[in-house]
Amino acid sequence: MERLSIQGDRRRFQALPATVGHLFFPAGTVLPETRHEEDEVSFIHSGSLRAVSGGREYLIRAGDVTFIPAGEAHRAVVLEDVTLSYVLLERE
Repeated sequence: MERLSIQGDRRRFQALPATVGHLFFPAGTVLPETRHEEDEVSFIHSGSLRAVSGGREYLIRAGDVTFIPAGEAHRAVVLEDVTLSYVLLERE
């Protein structure tokens, strides 16, 4: 097996302190305002929702990727059935 060589700093891969999940919300679901200690990245696979985050309103659809910084209040209403995957990245 050939060995991979990296020039410069020799760094090792390390696991991220993160939680990963997959969710489904039917149309009409109201997601109440919440905030959490982790940064959140979500990948919208299908459907649409109207969300408010950081005081701004967004229409989010399939194919969108969202980022919510730790501590930011956010809420949403599901307009069409939504499936999404998320990553919560813990702050060190």
